[in-house]
Formats: sequence, structure tokens, C-alpha cells
Amino acid sequence: MLKTLLAIDVGNTSIECGVFKGDNLLTNWKLTSEVNRSSDECWQTVSFFCQQAGISTDDLDSMALASVVPAHSYSFLGMAVERITENPLDISARSCPFLKIKYENPGQVGADRLCNAYAGFQKYKGPLIIVDFGTAITFDIVDADGAYLGGVIAPGPVTSARSLNQKTSRLPLVSLDFPSAIIGQTTIHSIQSGITWGIVDLVDGLIGRISDEFDVQPKVISTGGYAHVYAPQSKTFRQVEEHLVLNGIQLIFEKSDEK
Repeated sequence: MLKTLLAIDVGNTSIECGVFKGDNLLTNWKLTSEVNRSSDECWQTVSFFCQQAGISTDDLDSMALASVVPAHSYSFLGMAVERITENPLDISARSCPFLKIKYENPGQVGADRLCNAYAGFQKYKGPLIIVDFGTAITFDIVDADGAYLGGVIAPGPVTSARSLNQKTSRLPLVSLDFPSAIIGQTTIHSIQSGITWGIVDLVDGLIGRISDEFDVQPKVISTGGYAHVYAPQSKTFRQVEEHLVLNGIQLIFEKSDEK
């Protein structure tokens, strides 16, 4: 019998939730991570979005979580134990020993990155480079056998824009619009060149350097909230996987549930 899984990806900026029936994503929604919620408030939110999608919360029988924010983990796991299942899956290197991780300290790899790597390999095989545009831009590298090798972390576009605004006295906060010319003739134009074309070149350059360490050209895919903004401008990737972490949560849960 197919299980109905509540999958939750908790990041530093946003929380994405999805409901799966087997491997079919029935609905998904996003919340801000900047609000602390009790377990009861988490359940109210889940109940609201399930109702909007015509899903009965009585049908939820499983939950799996990929979180990089411990305070939110505590609330959602508490919610799961109280409302859904006594055994929610909190994804980590320790809880999922079948994951192949060659990082020096596997416990330091974020759960979202493990999910990206696992889902990416299941769909595309390897070697593979996954670029996730979130609060940070993360590059996760998977070898031909599906092992997580490591990666690269750089500031994300919104993080960069906010840092320039907050750490200077006169630079404004700007939108992530690509200017038609590289050379800025206003302050806003200049900042936009830096956080749009500058990030595209950073990503393409790092993909090139990472690829040089392989004997064959790795496949490159992207995910994250801003992937659709940057992928069309890149010279090295076009493929965008919108729900890669959620898909990874579902696949890892399915593998864990085989035991």
C-alpha cells in the first residue's frame, strides 16, 4: 500500500513542504524560515495547505525532514510525533547509512545537500554537479558510483544583495534583474551587474574548475529558488529541477522504509 508522506525541507530562508502519495507529488507550498513556530502552529499550517489541496490530514501516515535549522527541526518533529507518526525520519548521514558519503566528516553535510545528491543521481546518474541557488549557492558533486564527494559553497544572490545594502552606508538594495550592459552607469545598474552576471560567471567558472577534476564531463543540473533566474544565462547548464530536495526526501524515505 502506498504511503502518504509529508516531506519537509527546512532551509535558512524558506521552508518547502510537499505531500507525496508514493512517488507522486500531490501538492507543495513554501513558508518563511524567519518565523519561529510551535508544533501546534506547524500543524495548523500543514492542515491549512492540505485542505486547500483537497487532502485529508487523516491520510498522512509518514513524515521525513531535511533541515539545517535545529529550532525548526524540533517543532516539526514534535508535530509529527504528536499528529502523524511515532517514527518521523530526520535525514542525516547518521540516520541514512546507505548514503555513500566521502566527505571528511559526513556529519557536516547538510541534509538538503544529501537529498540533492541522492535525487540527482537517481535521475541522471554520475558524475554529476548540482548547483542549488538558495541563501548560499552550493555545488554538490557526485561520482559515477553515486558517492557524494563534497562541494563548494558561495554566497547566494539575495545574501549578496542584502550584505551590500546592510554593510555600506549608501548602497541600495536592488532587484535581481539582469541589466542589458555589463558596465553600470548608475549605482543600481552597477550592483545588478555584480549580483547577476557576476554570479553567472562565478557559477560557470567553478563548474569548469570542478569538471577539470574528472576524466569525463559531469552532467550539470540546478535547483533552488533562484535557479530559474540564472540558468537561462549560464553557458554550462540549462536543466532546472524545481523540487529536487523534496524528491530526494521522498526517495531517501522510500529507501529507509525498505528495512
